[in-house]
Amino acid sequence: MSETHKTFGFRLKRLTRDADGTSAIEFAIIAPILLVLVAGLSDVNDMAFGASNMQSAVRAGIQYALKGGSDTTTAQAQADAAWTRKPGGGTVSSSSACQCAGSAHACDTLCDDSSIPELYMTVTATATLGGNLYSTTKTVTETVRIR
Repeated sequence: MSETHKTFGFRLKRLTRDADGTSAIEFAIIAPILLVLVAGLSDVNDMAFGASNMQSAVRAGIQYALKGGSDTTTAQAQADAAWTRKPGGGTVSSSSACQCAGSAHACDTLCDDSSIPELYMTVTATATLGGNLYSTTKTVTETVRIR
């Protein structure tokens, strides 16, 4: 074997056994993955808290209706006031509808069988939840019969 081959082989063996810098290279490979995971967890956390706050707001509007209220504007205001940390662009709406025998009916006239129509109130909240990496549009709706 020539002297050049021996020197090359010796240097190659020494290089493969040398561990200097290995940790830095491994960290450089894994660091971006860890950063994306941490940022993603933050966004998922924001979405969970946002959805919980939306649900609480809708329940506040429904609670108004369950206590005998029938004004949709007041129900919407109650829900809006209860929505803590409301994201920009978040909306609350409230509506009422009447039914006779499961079919839509005017609220100011009696049903065909001379009964009072059933009155339902619906409260809906919609917002885009999330953050830097992930976001989603979520809608929470609840309907309750109040009469």
